[in-house]
Amino acid sequence: MNILRSFSSFLLAAGFGVLCAAPTVAQEQQTVNVILDWAWRPHHAPFAVGIQRGFFADEGIDLKVEQGRGSATAATLLGQGQFDIAHINVTNAAQAISKGVPIKSIAVYQTRSAAAFIGVKGRVQLDSVEALRPLRIGSTPGGSDGLSLSVFARANGLTVQDFNVVGMEGSGKTTALLQDQVDVVSGDSYAYDALVRAAGEKPEIMLLADFGVPLMGFGFATNETFAAEHPDIIPGFLRAAHRSYAAAVEDPEGACEILRTTYEVPGTNEACVAYFMNLVDLSQSPDDPQWGVQSAEAWDALVGALQEVGEIGADLSPADFWTNDFQPTEN
Repeated sequence: MNILRSFSSFLLAAGFGVLCAAPTVAQEQQTVNVILDWAWRPHHAPFAVGIQRGFFADEGIDLKVEQGRGSATAATLLGQGQFDIAHINVTNAAQAISKGVPIKSIAVYQTRSAAAFIGVKGRVQLDSVEALRPLRIGSTPGGSDGLSLSVFARANGLTVQDFNVVGMEGSGKTTALLQDQVDVVSGDSYAYDALVRAAGEKPEIMLLADFGVPLMGFGFATNETFAAEHPDIIPGFLRAAHRSYAAAVEDPEGACEILRTTYEVPGTNEACVAYFMNLVDLSQSPDDPQWGVQSAEAWDALVGALQEVGEIGADLSPADFWTNDFQPTEN
């Protein structure tokens, strides 16, 4: 009996030890605070998948994701140290860096900008710059719309004044387009493609990247403090982000279902998938072993274009904006 009691006491003690060890394991996870470029939208589906499937936890990361209010705001908050990493439009990140915000781009996966002019098929034909010039362009002054239009005009030997731009709030552009108050709108192709199709129409899309505009899309940025204090965490984050993106591309229907049910993203699953896959078409393949690795040529082109339209100063070099130092050795 004494032996049994001793063995039982051992098991209880061992069990207690395991229970006590659990919080220690949890405490070893590094909290990483991420801010999105916007509120939860279909292109954030990889985050939903990665969190649910434990990809970030596998890297020792306790990921906390906060909805954003635009990439420009995300860059500012990241630079202030309120977040560790941002999912961000890197063109907007470059603008922030030029103004002294202490951040750097650490990965880019959307290598072609989604900036576009979008019309309704059958009403317009967007096959050339000249075809666009007489059309009424619904565009939001300033911000991404204004920048894209300026770079597009300069790249094609024109000025913004050579186009018939109708200024309007971003929230009113879709309605204006569908009600024929404007001929085309400027904006992200993947978003307006889904919106026009949801209204029962087919979109006519003119991608600015096909007409000499070297702007880039989504990627990740970090601030100087987090980079200095946690250089070992960032490669694991990027590795988990890659796994998450690959899983979402492999099963976009399932990824959208996770996103919509977990974060209450409105709309149908079909619309979510269309939105997400339109962005995938502009991005690196998840099968690419260089996924997220940044190109000096792409950054040279982006910085040069922004300098030409006066968005950033001539005293800055491309190396001030980006680094591949945190790329994982294995994806």
